[in-house]
Amino acid sequence: MTDKQFSILIVCSALTIVLVLLGVSYTRFDLHLTPAERGILLFRHERIPIKERQFTMVSALKNPMDGVGGIKRYPSVKLSDIAPPERQRVSLVLIRGEKRIAIIDNLVVREGDSMSDGRIARIEKNGVLVKNREGERWLKID
Repeated sequence: MTDKQFSILIVCSALTIVLVLLGVSYTRFDLHLTPAERGILLFRHERIPIKERQFTMVSALKNPMDGVGGIKRYPSVKLSDIAPPERQRVSLVLIRGEKRIAIIDNLVVREGDSMSDGRIARIEKNGVLVKNREGERWLKID
Protein backbone atom coordinates (compact mmCIF):
# COMPACT_ATOMS: atom_id res chain seq x y z
CA MET A 1 0.00 0.00 0.00
CA THR A 2 1.39 3.37 -1.01
CA ASP A 3 1.34 6.57 0.99
CA LYS A 4 -1.32 8.04 -1.28
CA GLN A 5 -3.65 5.06 -0.79
CA PHE A 6 -3.04 5.13 2.94
CA SER A 7 -3.93 8.83 3.20
CA ILE A 8 -7.09 8.29 1.11
CA LEU A 9 -8.11 5.43 3.47
CA ILE A 10 -7.65 7.64 6.56
CA VAL A 11 -9.60 10.56 5.02
CA CYS A 12 -12.45 8.26 3.95
CA SER A 13 -12.59 6.69 7.41
CA ALA A 14 -12.67 10.11 9.11
CA LEU A 15 -15.34 11.35 6.69
CA THR A 16 -17.46 8.21 7.34
CA ILE A 17 -17.24 8.73 11.12
CA VAL A 18 -18.28 12.40 10.79
CA LEU A 19 -21.25 11.50 8.56
CA VAL A 20 -22.41 8.76 10.94
CA LEU A 21 -22.22 11.13 13.92
CA LEU A 22 -24.17 13.81 12.06
CA GLY A 23 -26.82 11.29 11.01
CA VAL A 24 -27.21 9.98 14.57
CA SER A 25 -27.48 13.48 16.04
CA TYR A 26 -30.34 14.42 13.68
CA THR A 27 -32.23 11.13 14.20
CA ARG A 28 -34.78 11.03 17.04
CA PHE A 29 -35.31 7.78 18.86
CA ASP A 30 -38.69 7.84 20.62
CA LEU A 31 -39.34 5.55 23.53
CA HIS A 32 -42.45 3.46 23.15
CA LEU A 33 -43.48 2.96 26.78
CA THR A 34 -46.71 1.70 28.29
CA PRO A 35 -48.50 3.98 30.77
CA ALA A 36 -47.24 1.83 33.65
CA GLU A 37 -43.64 2.15 32.42
CA ARG A 38 -44.05 5.92 32.06
CA GLY A 39 -45.32 6.09 35.64
CA ILE A 40 -42.24 4.24 36.86
CA LEU A 41 -39.97 6.46 34.76
CA LEU A 42 -41.52 9.63 36.20
CA PHE A 43 -41.51 8.34 39.81
CA ARG A 44 -40.14 10.74 42.38
CA HIS A 45 -39.65 9.56 45.92
CA GLU A 46 -41.33 11.43 48.71
CA ARG A 47 -39.53 12.38 51.89
CA ILE A 48 -41.05 10.84 54.97
CA PRO A 49 -40.33 12.58 58.23
CA ILE A 50 -39.11 10.21 60.92
CA LYS A 51 -39.61 11.21 64.50
CA GLU A 52 -37.17 9.83 66.98
CA ARG A 53 -38.87 8.15 69.91
CA GLN A 54 -37.99 8.89 73.48
CA PHE A 55 -37.92 5.82 75.68
CA THR A 56 -39.00 5.93 79.28
CA MET A 57 -37.76 3.63 81.99
CA VAL A 58 -40.40 1.69 83.92
CA SER A 59 -39.10 0.50 87.24
CA ALA A 60 -41.95 -1.32 88.91
CA LEU A 61 -43.97 -3.70 86.74
CA LYS A 62 -46.49 -6.00 88.36
CA ASN A 63 -47.70 -9.38 87.21
CA PRO A 64 -50.90 -8.80 85.20
CA MET A 65 -52.37 -12.01 86.62
CA ASP A 66 -52.14 -10.84 90.23
CA GLY A 67 -55.52 -9.95 91.62
CA VAL A 68 -57.49 -11.34 88.68
CA GLY A 69 -60.43 -13.20 90.17
CA GLY A 70 -58.71 -13.35 93.53
CA ILE A 71 -56.30 -16.09 92.39
CA LYS A 72 -52.81 -15.55 93.75
CA ARG A 73 -51.17 -18.81 92.61
CA TYR A 74 -51.61 -21.68 90.21
CA PRO A 75 -54.01 -24.52 91.12
CA SER A 76 -52.45 -27.54 92.83
CA VAL A 77 -54.26 -30.07 90.59
CA LYS A 78 -52.36 -31.32 87.54
CA LEU A 79 -53.94 -30.52 84.21
CA SER A 80 -53.69 -34.17 83.15
CA ASP A 81 -55.94 -35.12 86.10
CA ILE A 82 -58.76 -32.76 85.09
CA ALA A 83 -58.44 -32.97 81.28
CA PRO A 84 -60.84 -35.29 79.49
CA PRO A 85 -59.25 -38.52 78.26
CA GLU A 86 -58.04 -38.57 74.68
CA ARG A 87 -60.57 -40.05 72.31
CA GLN A 88 -59.36 -42.97 70.26
CA ARG A 89 -59.93 -42.59 66.53
CA VAL A 90 -60.82 -45.37 64.12
CA SER A 91 -59.52 -44.35 60.69
CA LEU A 92 -60.28 -47.46 58.64
CA VAL A 93 -62.14 -50.75 58.87
CA LEU A 94 -61.38 -53.48 56.33
CA ILE A 95 -63.53 -56.62 56.19
CA ARG A 96 -62.75 -59.23 53.56
CA GLY A 97 -64.22 -62.64 54.17
CA GLU A 98 -63.04 -63.78 57.58
CA LYS A 99 -60.27 -61.16 57.79
CA ARG A 100 -61.18 -58.10 59.83
CA ILE A 101 -58.63 -55.31 60.22
CA ALA A 102 -58.96 -51.80 61.66
CA ILE A 103 -56.66 -48.81 62.08
CA ILE A 104 -57.01 -47.17 65.49
CA ASP A 105 -54.77 -44.17 66.25
CA ASN A 106 -52.45 -45.14 63.36
CA LEU A 107 -52.11 -48.69 64.72
CA VAL A 108 -53.25 -51.72 62.67
CA VAL A 109 -55.26 -54.13 64.85
CA ARG A 110 -57.18 -57.38 64.39
CA GLU A 111 -59.88 -59.01 66.48
CA GLY A 112 -58.34 -60.35 69.67
CA ASP A 113 -55.38 -57.92 69.70
CA SER A 114 -54.58 -56.06 72.93
CA MET A 115 -54.20 -52.32 73.19
CA SER A 116 -53.46 -49.96 76.05
CA ASP A 117 -57.21 -49.48 76.65
CA GLY A 118 -58.24 -53.12 76.40
CA ARG A 119 -58.76 -55.92 73.92
CA ILE A 120 -60.32 -55.71 70.45
CA ALA A 121 -63.44 -57.83 70.83
CA ARG A 122 -65.09 -57.28 67.47
CA ILE A 123 -64.57 -55.32 64.27
CA GLU A 124 -67.70 -54.34 62.36
CA LYS A 125 -68.24 -52.10 59.35
CA ASN A 126 -69.48 -49.23 61.59
CA GLY A 127 -66.79 -49.41 64.27
CA VAL A 128 -64.70 -51.42 66.70
CA LEU A 129 -65.79 -52.96 70.04
CA VAL A 130 -63.13 -52.60 72.76
CA LYS A 131 -63.48 -54.55 76.04
CA ASN A 132 -61.57 -53.88 79.27
CA ARG A 133 -62.05 -54.26 83.05
CA GLU A 134 -64.43 -51.32 83.16
CA GLY A 135 -66.71 -52.73 80.48
CA GLU A 136 -67.02 -52.39 76.75
CA ARG A 137 -67.33 -49.46 74.38
CA TRP A 138 -67.76 -48.90 70.67
CA LEU A 139 -65.27 -46.77 68.75
CA LYS A 140 -67.00 -45.27 65.72
CA ILE A 141 -65.27 -44.54 62.40
CA ASP A 142 -64.33 -40.87 61.97
